[in-house]
Amino acid sequence: MEFDLLLLHARIADVFRYRLFEGWIGIRDGRFITVEAGDAPPGIRAAETQDLAGRIVMPGLIDSHLHIESSLLTPRRFAEAVLPFGTTTILSDPHEVGNVAGEDGVKWMIAASQDLPLRIYHSIPSCVPATSPEIEWTHEVFDAAAIRRLASQPSVIALGEVMDYRGLLGPNERLQAIVGAAKENNLLIEGHIPTLAGIELSQYLAHGISSDHTLTFPEKIQEQISKGLAVMLQTKSVTPENVAAVAALPDRSPIILITDDIEPSLLIDGHGHLSRIVSLAIETGMPPLEAIAAATIRPARYLGLRDHGAIAPGFLADFLVMDDIAAFPPAQVFVSGQPVAGAGAMTTAVTRENPAQPDYPGIPGSFAPADFKLDSNGASGSVQAQVVALQNKHSTLTELQQMTVRLGDGHVLFREDDGLALASVIARDESSRTVGLIANTGLRQGAWASSVAHDCHNLLVIGRSPEAMAQAANAVHALGGGVAVATAEGVEASLRLPYFGLLSDEPVAAVARGLLAVEDAMRRLGAHQTRPFLTFSIMSLSVSPYAKFTDKGLVDTESRQLIRPFYPADESEGRRQG
Repeated sequence: MEFDLLLLHARIADVFRYRLFEGWIGIRDGRFITVEAGDAPPGIRAAETQDLAGRIVMPGLIDSHLHIESSLLTPRRFAEAVLPFGTTTILSDPHEVGNVAGEDGVKWMIAASQDLPLRIYHSIPSCVPATSPEIEWTHEVFDAAAIRRLASQPSVIALGEVMDYRGLLGPNERLQAIVGAAKENNLLIEGHIPTLAGIELSQYLAHGISSDHTLTFPEKIQEQISKGLAVMLQTKSVTPENVAAVAALPDRSPIILITDDIEPSLLIDGHGHLSRIVSLAIETGMPPLEAIAAATIRPARYLGLRDHGAIAPGFLADFLVMDDIAAFPPAQVFVSGQPVAGAGAMTTAVTRENPAQPDYPGIPGSFAPADFKLDSNGASGSVQAQVVALQNKHSTLTELQQMTVRLGDGHVLFREDDGLALASVIARDESSRTVGLIANTGLRQGAWASSVAHDCHNLLVIGRSPEAMAQAANAVHALGGGVAVATAEGVEASLRLPYFGLLSDEPVAAVARGLLAVEDAMRRLGAHQTRPFLTFSIMSLSVSPYAKFTDKGLVDTESRQLIRPFYPADESEGRRQG
């Protein structure tokens, strides 16, 4: 027998039987050929031999649900950021770029992901826009024909999360046709199910939905497992209660660990990528080898990648060499039997150049303070307002509250302790805009503006004064995309994101430093969220419970209805537009 690489005296992680065994491994042409217990027999030849002296060999980590764009990095820079932490395969849903640049944007993300040491598979965004053109503007509206065209692109294996769960229940015929087109092309269909249960959940799943990754709890896990779903746990769902509920399941194979959205600041200083979720699951009580399986063989089987995710004959030789089972970052990271990273750093240069960007709408601007007046239909003095209120500093969940506010010349007359701020969304083509009220951001002064505004990525501005909002919005316009924090006097911090107004091609450490500076400035102005940039950016996500902002107005995200922001103090009916 002759191999390209021979590994001796390894402890091999068996993700099928949840065990470690001592043995040896032979690799040829990028695949495992022999994986055997004990010592290698005499006479075996190899181009390279490594004596691992008892180190652990485990499969490379597979992240089966994420959005590269949340890292604010181009695909090649994302690969450089996550490979050192042991992530070797991902399924990326590029719905952020899809909302900004349509089909051409999705094709750009796919092209930019080819020929990288990180294996990148893709899902086609299902919800462009996230809900409907009546509720928010987007550059293109995806239909079934778009799905059929994109299904032929290389590395496409899934339809991205069907976020408009109410729309799929009906009467959104466009979305139902999109799901039908995915079935015709044998694509996996990903779900997004924050609130459905019982009959509504069953009706949603009957369309062929395969997974859910939203915030979960034990009863939800049990119902979804019983109804055939893969249940994905991201950081916020890896809780002692959920881990205990998983441990009580007779079959835990549908439980998968994923990252979903992860900012660049969490990809530096040893924080980790999917490895961070694996370590958290172990710390919270999940057996180590089961946590490894939930990030390797289980996602591989979920994605239909039959030769990924295990140290076994015929499987792709994507593997990690570890000093201990959860000792991340790995000592060595291999893809197709070739070393690409080790000890927390890349050992192979990523030389892939980015393709040219397609045409897409630019960043709106410039702005004056008068652009951030409330559309109060001429009302002044004391009025009743519908306010989008953050429920707590750890969550992006919001609720509608009715509050009495004072208006003067279209501007809110804030009190120092009222907890209110203005929120404005401006369509990228400037065809529509809204200004509303938000509570519990913590802002005491100043403003924040961003072209990263989930999932429409129109320009989102949140602030305490129109003057500061104009400063921040104009800064983002001048950057050609990105995020800025300002007071009425000037810009406090900013980060340039020149690719689609979403991504940077700088190394992750530089982007992380820029984002940390932005978040530090947000906190100086009073923002108190655990992850302030992410929290603010989700205030335009029209499928995120229970109320958000779009360029068309305030949205009740459960009923998918636009809401009147103001009404006379004595009016109690007719608060929705229809």
